[in-house]
Amino acid sequence: MRKLLPALLLCAMPLAFGSSLDLKATHAVYAVQRDGKTIGDASYTLATNNDGSWTLESVTKGSAGMAKLVGLDVREQATFRWEHGKAQGVRYDYKQDAVIKHKQRSIDFDWQAHQAHVRENGKDFSYAIEPGTIDRSTVAVALGVALANGAHEATLNVAQKDHLEQQRFEARPEENITVPAGSFKAVRMERTDASGKARSWYAPEVTTLPLRVEQVQGDGSTIVMELRQH
Repeated sequence: MRKLLPALLLCAMPLAFGSSLDLKATHAVYAVQRDGKTIGDASYTLATNNDGSWTLESVTKGSAGMAKLVGLDVREQATFRWEHGKAQGVRYDYKQDAVIKHKQRSIDFDWQAHQAHVRENGKDFSYAIEPGTIDRSTVAVALGVALANGAHEATLNVAQKDHLEQQRFEARPEENITVPAGSFKAVRMERTDASGKARSWYAPEVTTLPLRVEQVQGDGSTIVMELRQH
């Protein structure tokens, strides 16, 4: 099995929320499909920590098709905090277990040295990072809060395995969408630096997390997550 969607995704300047930030603890459950076929559920929990940081945790389990057959179990945990009006990574952990594949990735954000230290499947990588760098999972929260604050574009610094990637997103006109949790008026955020790779729909008055996410994988397949419960 290829890796699942990470979880989950302003002016043209880097993302900054300012004093209007109003992030709330939340829990959401998603139905997950791969190329139109149900493979399981994903549970996301966003909670604050005693030191003022936040943690977004997700668990995806295969319950149908090949994902069930191989016992797919994917877990992500992203801890971040707000610094100078921006989301900023603290620690990221990813673990995928299945009969045919095991994968692990961890990222420590060293802000004294402005370095990301990544360990993936026994290999180590380090590279320079910019203020406001986050992991791929925190992107979903950053976009939701940006939209709640009236932004229509976002530029995010996202830590990858061996390099820092600048991802750009633009909001599209409001539209009606229906997901298992109901029908909503939502704004679609499209990634513009990698056209067609990622799209997510938000209704910030419902939840900071997306209502629906579509992402094209490296093998050409498409993972779709739709909100089932919040």
